[in-house]
Amino acid sequence: MELQKQKKESGEDYSWTDYLSLPFTQNVISETLRMANIINGVWRKALKDIDIKGYLIPKGWCVLTSFISVHMDEENYRNPYLFEPWRWEKIGAAANNNSFTPFGGGQRLCPGLELSRLEVSIFLHHLVTTYR
Repeated sequence: MELQKQKKESGEDYSWTDYLSLPFTQNVISETLRMANIINGVWRKALKDIDIKGYLIPKGWCVLTSFISVHMDEENYRNPYLFEPWRWEKIGAAANNNSFTPFGGGQRLCPGLELSRLEVSIFLHHLVTTYR
């Protein structure tokens, strides 16, 4: 609401720095994506025999990587079934968290990550400031 008031008084348009100045909005988006990501998991094919924590995955086998099981694991998130955007203030930036994968990771990180977060931020801003 404060940002909207500032923009009306100054007559300026919204900018990228305004988007970055709303950290709690980013916390809400991160928490929403943690709890209800559009992609629940991805299939990967092992290109060679691989040992992960004592489990052998033979070459050629397919593995389902489940994002939701990581996002709802109590070892990664305390009270994982509770919507708690304030947790991101303690955890830090979502981009630095290896247990947060709604946009994939590494070489397969979604190139639309920032655009999608910006679009949701704009939607939330207008919802919160104009909904009656």
